Amino acid sequence: MSNIANKVKNMLWVCVVYILSSICYIPMMLQQHGISVPNGLSLLKYLFVCIPAASAFLFLAFEHRLKKYFAAVFSGKIALKQIGTWAILVFVGLSVSFCYSLAARTDLLQNTYPSVIVLLASCMYLFATAFVEELAWRGFLLEQVSFQGESICSIILVGIIWTIWHLPMWIIRNSLGVGQIIPLCIWTLLVSVVLGIAYYQCRNLLFVAILHVTFNICYLAPIAYNIAALALVIVAVALLWRQKWRSAA
Repeated sequence: MSNIANKVKNMLWVCVVYILSSICYIPMMLQQHGISVPNGLSLLKYLFVCIPAASAFLFLAFEHRLKKYFAAVFSGKIALKQIGTWAILVFVGLSVSFCYSLAARTDLLQNTYPSVIVLLASCMYLFATAFVEELAWRGFLLEQVSFQGESICSIILVGIIWTIWHLPMWIIRNSLGVGQIIPLCIWTLLVSVVLGIAYYQCRNLLFVAILHVTFNICYLAPIAYNIAALALVIVAVALLWRQKWRSAA
């Protein structure tokens, strides 16, 4: 019975997040269709990232679990293994970006971050938004769907839900077409797999948020190149873990 109640609660939370998040972009959509919107309402788009975390905190507060939640999601220590994972992802992202820059005869890093100040400002802003997202998606929802134990199925489920949540932003704010959205969906799902595994390993949202912002900062090449690079990393790590498991057996 508790398992059914947990699933219903998760579905309710997801529905609330989808509805409220979509509402944040309605004023922008109206403006795009030539409808005048008060300036105050147009600012709703900036709440999009905050909606999932705010909804999670309301659900947790209703169940008197806020204190337990914060104790759990920051309970783990960041070990050398996690730091090594982060270093590999930084190296892969920058390498792909650099190789693409050479091939396309452009400077992605310089064009994206023309100065150290711009780079630092981008890092701080993207870390803040990544941290707020992780409070909801890995810290809350992944814990909820892992009610009967950690699994790759839970990670993929959260990844799919997280990917769908981005659709209003891609469609309304960025005005992207289907051909652009499909690769973004694949990329977002792959990133979510990495973030979910990282959370299971360390139980520390600070580290997961650092990984999250690493993807936003370092992976500057066109999305197809980033997908290929990250997929190769995931496959290589999966094969390595499988080999170690067989050796241990």
